[in-house]
Amino acid sequence: MAALSADEADFLHRAGAGAASLWAPRSLLEHTPGEFASPRYIISGWAARVRELRDGRRQLVQLLLPGETLTPHLNVRQDGSTVQAITLVRTVDGTAIRVAAGEPSKYPGIAEAVALAAAHDRALLMEQVVRLGRQTAHERMVNLMLELHYRCSAVGLVHDESFEFPLTQEALGDLLGLSVVHVNRTLQLLRQQELIQLKHGRLTLLNMAGLAEVAEFKPPRLTYAN
Repeated sequence: MAALSADEADFLHRAGAGAASLWAPRSLLEHTPGEFASPRYIISGWAARVRELRDGRRQLVQLLLPGETLTPHLNVRQDGSTVQAITLVRTVDGTAIRVAAGEPSKYPGIAEAVALAAAHDRALLMEQVVRLGRQTAHERMVNLMLELHYRCSAVGLVHDESFEFPLTQEALGDLLGLSVVHVNRTLQLLRQQELIQLKHGRLTLLNMAGLAEVAEFKPPRLTYAN
């Protein structure tokens, strides 16, 4: 997100090596109501922001991957928001990062990165709104896969266009607003077109150019306003 000095990089390494909390799959990453929760960063695993309706229907609003924070606006808490672990998730306390971000004269790189990370989070949420509002099932699935490839690549989790893909068909349906049957048919079509390989929880994008023709995904372009 931003250039860091050697001292800032060391600061973040130490923050990331702090005491970790482990969350089992499907568990809720919540804090005691009424408390101002310290920001937590994901070190490993996948999670999602979730909105559940009274009748049990749910919408996975946004996926959260390693390197990302559960609360993008470090000084603001949204009541009622829920984060659920998709896989085993390991998080660390990001209070020290929040404090450093508040001292731009001492930690200019961290302050800039935190601001850009919040803007990046909002840009990805906008992408999700467009996916759900204007794209076909085929386009939604491909757009999501291209986004996840981009996000995983940024943190070194992509190898030979392949990365871990722990989402079940049910979770994909809750994320993309599709029935499980529709998800299954869409995945089968992408396989038949030889655009993807999905095997043993790992997704390989076989034809990046072909996928780009199906659905447009543009990584967020962000600049910090000085």
